[in-house]
Amino acid sequence: MASRADDVASTITLRARVEQHQPDLPRFVVVPDSAVEPWELEDTTIIEGSVNGFAIGRRSLKRWDADRWFLDLPGKWCLDAGVSTGDEVELTLRVASSALPEELARLIGESASAQAAWERLTASQQRMLREHVLAARRSETRERRARRGLGLV
Repeated sequence: MASRADDVASTITLRARVEQHQPDLPRFVVVPDSAVEPWELEDTTIIEGSVNGFAIGRRSLKRWDADRWFLDLPGKWCLDAGVSTGDEVELTLRVASSALPEELARLIGESASAQAAWERLTASQQRMLREHVLAARRSETRERRARRGLGLV
């Protein structure tokens, strides 16, 4: 089910502490539900933004419990951004576009079997495929990923 977040262009800014449960797990920040309440989120949502001004790219904001969400901060990203466990950081977040990559949208629009395959996917699976396709830099790679994800190869 879609949320109003797709229609919301607002950016939120908040302070949070970088946490880590154990050294072999990613670091993360916790986002209070009250901070993202205007977005009316219902489930995992792709966001964009920055931490201390350092871009985080497209990341998943995931529900922790009824009062909190969290955002993973991969180790390599933390190293590049100079962020460590225990640091207090400034988060600037906005909901990322949920538009399908051109290559995926074209396949779904032109092929009944691609459309059927897309519709069989859960909302979570659709989001993961969209993000996997979007992560590719070249159109040829996005096309190949879309075809594989829809079982067309």
